[in-house]
Amino acid sequence: MIGERLGALIGRRLAARLFRPPRRPHHRRPADVGLAASEGTVRTADGIELHVWLVPGRGTGTAIVGHGIGLTKSASLRHAELLHRLGYHVLLFDHRNHGRSGSDRSRSGLADRFSRDIAACIETATERWPNARPVVVWGFSFSTFPTLYSLRTPATPIHAILCDSGPGLELEPMLRRFVSDGGAPLPALARSALRHPSAVAAFAATAVSMLGAEWPPDPSASASGATPMLFLVGTEDEVLDPAQVRALSARYPHARVAEVPTGHLLGIKEAEPEYRAAVTSFLAALSGPRPAEERPVSRAPRADASTLARSGGSAADADRTGRTNPSATTTEAR
Repeated sequence: MIGERLGALIGRRLAARLFRPPRRPHHRRPADVGLAASEGTVRTADGIELHVWLVPGRGTGTAIVGHGIGLTKSASLRHAELLHRLGYHVLLFDHRNHGRSGSDRSRSGLADRFSRDIAACIETATERWPNARPVVVWGFSFSTFPTLYSLRTPATPIHAILCDSGPGLELEPMLRRFVSDGGAPLPALARSALRHPSAVAAFAATAVSMLGAEWPPDPSASASGATPMLFLVGTEDEVLDPAQVRALSARYPHARVAEVPTGHLLGIKEAEPEYRAAVTSFLAALSGPRPAEERPVSRAPRADASTLARSGGSAADADRTGRTNPSATTTEAR
């Protein structure tokens, strides 16, 4: 029987595991979805080596594509294929502590650290494809947090963001639901311990403290107020409350919400026509980059021909599966 003190101790210790989940191998390769790609590494400002796949397109724009917590970039290949069909160059990356990227055992400032992954990938992609704009970033579930957080400064090289299944307006309630409903990639015994209310509360509070972020970004004092955003929301999401995403999007004047009647991260699987239509419509509306001075970012070395090879991957499918759905609706957040 878990008491209050033991539950709180367990919650605090497991919070660190959230940001360093058990690693999964890539379960498919770009070639599996018809994409010709090379692979390489990108170094972040704090020295973490990120593994990337580079997929050249027609030059309509440049897209940086992440993945959900505990997954890898291979979970986002269908999204990359959609972007490639629209003419985008695509850089897919494994976040730190995921896939084939380097490890980071830090326990503080994690919002900034995970955002550095995105900044380094943008640097590399825009050096490789310097004239391909707009530059968009696409995050999934947990990685929607650093995606939006990347707009926290007044100037940014990002022209638009897409967020699938997150983030929410309030961090602690979002994390409580995330862990209580099985979204956290933790061992079964740990998930069982986190059923105790004191463990859930300590887990959420500790995770928020480790992120160390002022949330959400202030639209009046950051690039978030001028950047187009698309929030893709599953109305049946049991991991992250859709109302939290709607409430967050309402803060930003250039945000859209596309709703599909499906679960967490299942839109492109279970409502593919509607999901693709929402993304295509949003990207088509980006007639050109909004004028903005790029904020200073650490120079990341560009992967050259000597470090690039044909992409690869293996192992079991890490994606979720779920229910079917008939339709989607799109609304403009005011």
